[in-house]
Amino acid sequence: MATAIDERGAATATAPMWVVGVDDDDEFEFVSGVDAGLRQEVESLFYFHPRQHALSASIRESVDRFGAPEICERGERIYIGIPRLDAQCLFACHRSRRPGVPVGVVLYLRNPADVLRILHVVAGPGYEHGGRFSQCGLAPRLVDEVRRVATRIGGVRRVALPYARERYLTVAAHLDR
Repeated sequence: MATAIDERGAATATAPMWVVGVDDDDEFEFVSGVDAGLRQEVESLFYFHPRQHALSASIRESVDRFGAPEICERGERIYIGIPRLDAQCLFACHRSRRPGVPVGVVLYLRNPADVLRILHVVAGPGYEHGGRFSQCGLAPRLVDEVRRVATRIGGVRRVALPYARERYLTVAAHLDR
């Protein structure tokens, strides 16, 4: 079951809140928020990734252009956003290894109207290229999940990739499984 996605790319409360993509055969669950008790894990994942120095110039450029991401709280759940821009996030939780604990996250927004722009994508330690769990392909899976969200939003035709100038993926209806 998945929640409805509104025109901004946000999960709406018409279905169980916070669950965005669930496929019983998938090793990952994609959710728009996690338990507030996981704040330290989210901070570590997003702000203190051991390999972020490799993309530091591109990350700085994104922050300069769109603003600094913040950990936000709604009820007993937290998410990453840029409130002035209404940016959205999706966490990836590895069902068999660390159920409910985020091991990856993607932050995106609708800008301009026909584009979902990925601002940041993080595959946690061990899930990045060359890591113990790299065979899961977490970073591309997070990008694919944003493409899946895009198929549910009227007028969105492309997904802009992070840390790259004018690189886009097209959005096709056949991405829904």
